[in-house]
Amino acid sequence: MNKKLYAKIITTAALLSTLAAPASATTFFVDVDGSYAKDSIQRLVEQGIVSGRGDGKFDPTGHIERQDFAIILAKALNLDMASAPATATFSDVPAAHYSYAAVEAAVQAGLIHGYGNHQFGNGNSLSRQDMAVIFCRALGVDASGKGDQLTFTDKDDISDYARDAVAAALELGLIKGNTDGSFNPLQSADRQSAALVASKFLQNIEEQRNSRQTPTTPSDGNTPPSPIETSVPTAPETNTPADNSNISNSGSSGSGGGTGSGSGGGSGSERDTTAPVVSILSSTPVFIGSSLIASSNETGFLYLAPREYQSATLADLEVLVAEGIAKKVRITTANTPTSIDTAQLEAGIYNVFAADQAGNLSRRSSDIELRLPISLTLVAPEASFVLNHTLVTDEDIVTIGDDPVREGYDPYKYRDISSLIHVQRGDESLILQYGPDKGHFLIQEKGTTVGYIQVTSESEHIEAKKANGGVQILLKEGANEDTIASLKLTLFEIDAEVSSATTLPVILDAAPPTVTSSVYSNGAITITANEPLARYGDFEISISHAPVNDSDSYELLPREHFTVGVENGTIVITLNEEVFSSHPLQSGDQLEIALNGIGDYAKNMIRDEWILVVITEN
Repeated sequence: MNKKLYAKIITTAALLSTLAAPASATTFFVDVDGSYAKDSIQRLVEQGIVSGRGDGKFDPTGHIERQDFAIILAKALNLDMASAPATATFSDVPAAHYSYAAVEAAVQAGLIHGYGNHQFGNGNSLSRQDMAVIFCRALGVDASGKGDQLTFTDKDDISDYARDAVAAALELGLIKGNTDGSFNPLQSADRQSAALVASKFLQNIEEQRNSRQTPTTPSDGNTPPSPIETSVPTAPETNTPADNSNISNSGSSGSGGGTGSGSGGGSGSERDTTAPVVSILSSTPVFIGSSLIASSNETGFLYLAPREYQSATLADLEVLVAEGIAKKVRITTANTPTSIDTAQLEAGIYNVFAADQAGNLSRRSSDIELRLPISLTLVAPEASFVLNHTLVTDEDIVTIGDDPVREGYDPYKYRDISSLIHVQRGDESLILQYGPDKGHFLIQEKGTTVGYIQVTSESEHIEAKKANGGVQILLKEGANEDTIASLKLTLFEIDAEVSSATTLPVILDAAPPTVTSSVYSNGAITITANEPLARYGDFEISISHAPVNDSDSYELLPREHFTVGVENGTIVITLNEEVFSSHPLQSGDQLEIALNGIGDYAKNMIRDEWILVVITEN
């Protein structure tokens, strides 16, 4: 974290400590007396950092959502919520949203990131591990390598990007594990835990502030300036030219954003020839569609350009912007985090340049990778995961794995992950491979693991349990057709602080399917039911051909006379050439079909004894 933001946090903590009400103040909410975070909730309410749900309630066990956490963070750090940009960074947090100013302030400070594709995750719960990441980022602690010290029983479930931060937060006393030795990293943080951690966070800042105080009366009798005061750079006054669309190439008094020679500005007729200094506040990679945060020590403009143009002149950068290859934003205040929208840029390595009002161009910044985010979508918008609540024995455990061939043998007991979801980066489909060590589905891109998907359940009637061959879905006693449940598929990129969840509804079904149509056309019989069909290992199909001009019927033989397949959930019976050469079909002929071992994906079998198909063409 940059020094200016850190100093702001220190100063804010001192301010908030003076606003605390007396310890005898009464609790504002009627539902927090039994909460372990009662004192913290009261303290933050008195400081104006948290508020209730209405009706005198705080809802301590309710989930804390990402946008509400941004509000707590912005208020706790006294971030600038008055200078929110006119254009929203995220499509799901528009300017009219109640959390808009807080979300934008937290993003500007580099504390919270979105999911990519202009999505912040509004309405999504904040996980325990992400809360630890954000607070450690705000403290500016060096957590590198601390993850190796974790002893939680479920430490392997902590995402790679969050492991060090969780360990650092534990060391600082911001978080604790559960009494059973676990941490539950992906569990949604509740409102009381967020209040407790926020309160401890401010206490930690106050302790750091006190530890940095110098003696009031030094031995030489002179009082040195406070280290807090000297660590906050003051933005100098600047003059903005009347034409705001371009940077002037001529120097002017004070145009460089500073005073005196060597500070980037000039005095009197002295021309500004000092280049500004650009700082990158975002971590790499940055997902295309999200904002990259940077700053300059002078007012002017920031340019984001591909690395191959690292020696570009100011005129070159303007051409790149006009061609849509680079981005340009105005810097209205020196040393202030500024967002650069990355939408519609190509993936690749980029650098940021700063230009001051006199036209001086900075050196290129460090490399920043712009990357298309990985997307996870269901195979169809209405897709669901079916289970049969009459099948709850050990023999009927459902496994989600990565073998499409195995799914063909028993489509109820084994589901291929790729038949449920699509995972892509841009237009490129990525491969999913089950990793038994952590029970995750590893995302493979060009032979490299770039992320993973975790399958979990939040329903009391369904358990998702990792096993050697895949994730086992265990349906518990008590579930019925009215049970509401779902599986949560959470996507993580290994080297990026991003996660997003997709909900797959679970449908409990014990009703057998019924045939809705059976049609003959061009040598094939298509049988459709009121729900998608599958064939199971013991399936058998019998077909009897009754010619219209002959009272004697005869049996068609499998493989010799016909083959059977399942296409898009329908049964397709293809008649072979042998049928047409030895037993020609005529209009009016009847085919009587018996289906055995054909059912829906919840393993409910078709009970129709015979299906009649009348040939209406020669």
